[in-house]
Amino acid sequence: MDSNNSIEVKGLGKRVADAGGTLSILEGIDFTVEAGSAVAITGSSGSGKSTLLGLLAGVGVPRAGRVKRAGPDLVALDGGGRARVRGNPAGG
Repeated sequence: MDSNNSIEVKGLGKRVADAGGTLSILEGIDFTVEAGSAVAITGSSGSGKSTLLGLLAGVGVPRAGRVKRAGPDLVALDGGGRARVRGNPAGG
């Protein structure tokens, strides 16, 4: 990730268990947000907005892909590592 980028997401996917098996919430999400940019995440109820924000914050763990915030890949970190990133406003 270029040092000017604040967030990079590649191949992000998340599934959850439901009564019928598994439900794909997010699949193949790719985007980069440059430092200083503003982004809106929009969609209908149940479309995965909150799930995406949780993954960007390092609260959840995706099924696939990576999330980098100003450096570390949140997916590669353990729970303690993700907590340390969440405690740093710059994300790194």
